[in-house]
Amino acid sequence: MANLRKKIIYLVLFYFFSCAAISQTIKVGVVDYPPHVNFNEELDKSPLIQYMDGALVLSNHRFKYIKLSRARASVELEEGRIDVLMPIATVKNKMMTLPSPIFYAIPGLCFKKENFIPILSATHRFNDLIIGFPANASLVSTLENSEANLIPLRGGNAVNRGIELTQRGRFDAFYHPSPVQVYHRNNPNYKEVACSYFHGYSAPIYLAVANIEVFNLINSAYQEALSKQ
Repeated sequence: MANLRKKIIYLVLFYFFSCAAISQTIKVGVVDYPPHVNFNEELDKSPLIQYMDGALVLSNHRFKYIKLSRARASVELEEGRIDVLMPIATVKNKMMTLPSPIFYAIPGLCFKKENFIPILSATHRFNDLIIGFPANASLVSTLENSEANLIPLRGGNAVNRGIELTQRGRFDAFYHPSPVQVYHRNNPNYKEVACSYFHGYSAPIYLAVANIEVFNLINSAYQEALSKQ
C-alpha cells in the first residue's frame, strides 16, 4: 500500500512538473525585415509574426517577442537569453535551425526607373557601376565577380538608405536581398525605383533555436502545420 502511495505521489509530481515545463514562456528574438517583420509598427501586426503564431499553436505555451538589432541577435541566442531567433539568413557555426526555411528571398538590383537593367545575367552592363549593398547581406556570385564598384552600407535601415542614395544619384543601383524588402507600403520610395532579380538564385531564410529541447518543441509543431497546408 505504501509503495502504491509513493507511485501515485511520483505520478502527481511528474504531471505537475511536466505541466510547469509545458506552460513556459518561449522568448522569441526578432530582427527588422520589412515587410515580413516591421519595427515601425506593432510586432503582432507583422505578417511573419502572425504566420508563426498560426503555425506554432502549442498548447499552454506563450510567446514573448523581443526586438533585437542584427548585430546583437545571434549573441542573445548563443548566450541563451532568447529561445528562438527569426528571421535569419546567415547561419553561423553551432547555430541550430529548423530544417525547413520559413521563406525564401530572391536577391536583385534596384535602379532609378530611367536606368533600369532588366536582365541581370548581362554582367558586362555592371562595368564601372557604383552599387550599394547591405553590409551583412550575402552577395550572389554574379555580382561579386563582376567589375562593379561595390559599396557596403552598415547600420540599420540599409535598404531605405540604399534606395535613397540611388535616387540621389550617389549609387547607380542598390542590391536588395529580396524585392519584398523594397516593394512595400512602409517604404516611401518604392514607387520611384524599378527592381529586377537574379534568375536562379534564392536564399533560404530560417528560424534558429537555442537548444535541442526548443528545437523538438518548435519543429514538431511547425512540420505539422506545413503538412496541413
